[in-house]
Amino acid sequence: MRLRLLPNIVLLFVATGCCNAGTDSSQSAAPSESAAPPVPSAAAPSAPFASAAEAPAPAPTAERQIAGAAHILIAWKGAERAPKTVTRTKDEAKKRAGEVLAQVKDGKQTFEELVAKYTDDTVSKAANGAIGNFERNAMPPAFADATFAMEVGTISDVVETAQGYHIIKRTR
Repeated sequence: MRLRLLPNIVLLFVATGCCNAGTDSSQSAAPSESAAPPVPSAAAPSAPFASAAEAPAPAPTAERQIAGAAHILIAWKGAERAPKTVTRTKDEAKKRAGEVLAQVKDGKQTFEELVAKYTDDTVSKAANGAIGNFERNAMPPAFADATFAMEVGTISDVVETAQGYHIIKRTR
């Protein structure tokens, strides 16, 4: 959006003579042969806008959607970014994710305790599963859809992505 306005701003500076600021006034009074030709009038078809005042208002942008989350990731061998230590099959990972979700829901252990015990995400494990705040399009669609559909503080069902099975807690 800013780049589309740049030629109009340059045109405005040239038309108002602000580009001559700081030059000797005796030089600017007499046109030289190398000086730029006069700027076309506002009615000239070559300039899309005569001034910034006549430029159309910028198009409204969609409000950024940001959420925060923590998760427990149960990966399978061959899943995207799975640690080399993961040897379980996809079916075994799904079963384990279901078992972990049941533990989350029974409330006997905190989400953070279960992260420490079960997650395969070595990066977020150190932060109690927190992956921080993110825009909707920064995460795989299934993960983002589940996160943005939840209220803050709630826990998702098991969500499958190419990285594995996630149990997500919305934090923002």
